Amino acid sequence: MAKKRKHSESLPTVSVKKDDDAPERPKRTLMGWKDKKVTKEIEVGSDHAVFRNKEKVLITCSRRINFRYWHLMLNMVSLLPHCKKDNKVELRSSKGATLNELVELKGCSSSLFFEDDNILVLFLWLQKT
Repeated sequence: MAKKRKHSESLPTVSVKKDDDAPERPKRTLMGWKDKKVTKEIEVGSDHAVFRNKEKVLITCSRRINFRYWHLMLNMVSLLPHCKKDNKVELRSSKGATLNELVELKGCSSSLFFEDDNILVLFLWLQKT
């Protein structure tokens, strides 16, 4: 059997004081560091407004979709920044009217619809309202 280690006496930990003179670290956001001075300058003296893309994309698929196409749809969802994923939709009579209603209900401006008719064929319907 191996020898047991000797436990040394635990040393008291030294508490580190925070400098009162040190500048405050800016907060981290998804787009980079957030600096309070820069944001205040933009708000006060902004002649042009910052562009914000508020258009959303609805992504749906047909009921009998293959697992490969399902993962393709999930990859499209991960690529698009402003998208909403919806459950599988059954469209028999009119695709356009049903898709228009879904887009309006979800509050989106465009839609992608993956339809699988055969084993080897996938149709992608794009719609901009």
